[in-house]
Amino acid sequence: MPRYLYRMLVFSLLLSAIPVISIGLISYYIASKDIEQKVNEGNVQILLQNQMRMEQILKNVEIGAVQYINSSLVSDGIYDNLQHDEFQTINNLSKGLYNLHSISGVADTRLINLEHRWMISNLGFTSSQEFANQDVLSQYASRKQNLFWLAETDNAVGGNKIRLVVKLPMIASSTVPKALLLIDISQDALLSNLEQNTQLGTIYVLNRDREPFLASSATNRVQPAILQRLQAAADPAGSFETDSLAVNYKISSYNGWSYVSIVSIDAITKESKKIALITLNGCIIIFIIIAFAAFFGTRRMYRPIGRLFRMMEQVGGESQDSRKQDEFTLIEERFSSLFSTRKQLQQQLHVQRGQVKEFFLLKLLMGQVTESEFSYKYETYGFGEKGKMMGVLALQIDTLEGTRFLDSDKELLLFAINNVVAELIPGDRILGTLLLDQSQVTLLLGDSDDPAELKSYFYQVAEQMKAKVSELLKIKISIGISRPFHKYTHAMDAYQEALEALKRRISLGNELLLSYEDTNTVHTNSVQPAASWNHLEESMISGLKAGDSAVAYDYYNQYASSILENSVSFNDFQIFNLQLIAKIYRLVQQQGGTLDGLVGSKSVVIKFMKLHTAEEIMTWFKTELLPPTVAFFQSRIDSQYINIAQQMVELIHEKYDQDITLESCAEQFRFHPVYLSRVFKKEVGTTFIDYLMNYRMNMAKIWLKDSDMKITEIAERLNYTNSTGFIRTFRKSTGMTPGQYREAHAKS
Repeated sequence: MPRYLYRMLVFSLLLSAIPVISIGLISYYIASKDIEQKVNEGNVQILLQNQMRMEQILKNVEIGAVQYINSSLVSDGIYDNLQHDEFQTINNLSKGLYNLHSISGVADTRLINLEHRWMISNLGFTSSQEFANQDVLSQYASRKQNLFWLAETDNAVGGNKIRLVVKLPMIASSTVPKALLLIDISQDALLSNLEQNTQLGTIYVLNRDREPFLASSATNRVQPAILQRLQAAADPAGSFETDSLAVNYKISSYNGWSYVSIVSIDAITKESKKIALITLNGCIIIFIIIAFAAFFGTRRMYRPIGRLFRMMEQVGGESQDSRKQDEFTLIEERFSSLFSTRKQLQQQLHVQRGQVKEFFLLKLLMGQVTESEFSYKYETYGFGEKGKMMGVLALQIDTLEGTRFLDSDKELLLFAINNVVAELIPGDRILGTLLLDQSQVTLLLGDSDDPAELKSYFYQVAEQMKAKVSELLKIKISIGISRPFHKYTHAMDAYQEALEALKRRISLGNELLLSYEDTNTVHTNSVQPAASWNHLEESMISGLKAGDSAVAYDYYNQYASSILENSVSFNDFQIFNLQLIAKIYRLVQQQGGTLDGLVGSKSVVIKFMKLHTAEEIMTWFKTELLPPTVAFFQSRIDSQYINIAQQMVELIHEKYDQDITLESCAEQFRFHPVYLSRVFKKEVGTTFIDYLMNYRMNMAKIWLKDSDMKITEIAERLNYTNSTGFIRTFRKSTGMTPGQYREAHAKS
């Protein structure tokens, strides 16, 4: 395989592999993150549902406890010094206490009188000393809350304990309670609710001290690092990741418990591995397809290089190692041998140096010369030393009105001005002059590095140019001056600055020397089309549609004047007129024509964009754009009139013997009767009624001469209600009655 073909193929494969692999990795990453986010969102909802279910159970227990305490049977004996023989009171207290077991989740209940040291529980009426942990009762009594929940580890039974503690009396001002109501909640009941909606991982419930006491799985072990972060959490809800685990938590404002979901990130992304496999297969298929396309495509792209390579071999003779070389290396060697006559070419170039320098300057101003290319050629074309300041002067003719010249002489005048400038400025100060897009452009070399001195020097040269042109040609010109610059490759920007300065003539007037630095400091606001402009624009369009040149010209003058009165920039004025051209373009296109064809230009827009002053734009509109457009619409209107009138005449010829009126024609042709009457009169030369009557009378004459039809039959066929009206109309048309007309033509 040829070396360059091999390199192209490898490069194509690398170029295709990188984006395919990148897209695959990005797709997998996005899919993994989306799945992780969805799982986290689902776990947040599950946490909220579990919290609501568990808190509902706890609230039901609280309500039952409060109802029990406030019942009359309990409140009457709960603070008494009960003895074993007070069966009725003990029974009442026990009965209500046992009823609390009917509430979902309640596992055990105790009513303890701290003052008289008795207790009622599942074991019956006993002494409070039989309570397993007396210190716990003291701790309960010392708490500030009268009703609170506890969730802690019970070492006595080797498990977790969820307990509601109610201090009695609940509304006592004293902090020392007389009795305690203890209600233990079944851990299994809470776990049954906790396990209903687990999605991935494990759900934990933590007490106020952020210690786990419930878990949806068999173990309630939580990693210490996670517990530390949960204990330090300040927000009521949130999420974080640690040790390949995703944690979502929500802290209840009801009892301070924390609901935590811990999910393995590997479990979350397990589903995304399927996506990774699908993505990998897709990327492999795409890469194989691209590899085939690259193989055949590079071979096809190599064909012209191969032909050139073989041609270069024939030109220089095939060497022994030519096949071992890179194709472009050999081509470079062959071209080097072809360019061995460089000195002769340079001598020929010296003869045409002026034209070539002008062409090179044109490329420089158009931004088509790179810094390296200029460094290679600037000495050849006689440009000045590098590093000196330069400037661009753009000269344009303001107007030829009031002079002996015509617009067609503008190019010749610019050529003369270019020669005048070349002779006026010293050769060591002028780098080149040329004509470019209706402008005479001069590239000046400065005599100082001080911006103020350079600006003064450029103005001085511009004044000399203006005075000399005015003296010799007696025409009005303006000159735009760019900012000074160092690099020759910045000449394009400087040329644009000079043109931009000239655009300020629209508000400042003509015969000006304009510096870009001065005009650039003038603040210009973007002007929005006013309602009056839109009205004038629509009125002008209406005049065009009607083919009325006077109306179109008058409204365009008002439209352009109203825009200029608002001190708009040249760019805004140009844009508004360009929008107007677009509307005229669509209007002509709707009528089956093309604006380019009417104006006689390949592109109306390109021709318009070459206009550099408001006067040129207005003159171009009124002399080149509007006249053919008005003529086009006038011809359309005339052809429309002729067509409508012809159809009405044909209708009369076909239906003269029917009840035909101008209104029936209007209904058939979908025009207003007045409009049809005006069109018919203009094209035929007579009114619709007169033409219909004359045609009917002509038919009557034919029947009177060539048939034996009675006069009443003829009147009936011509749609007259009676013969008297027909006879009166016939006499008015011919000067004789139908009978007289028949007799006269019968004798002849």
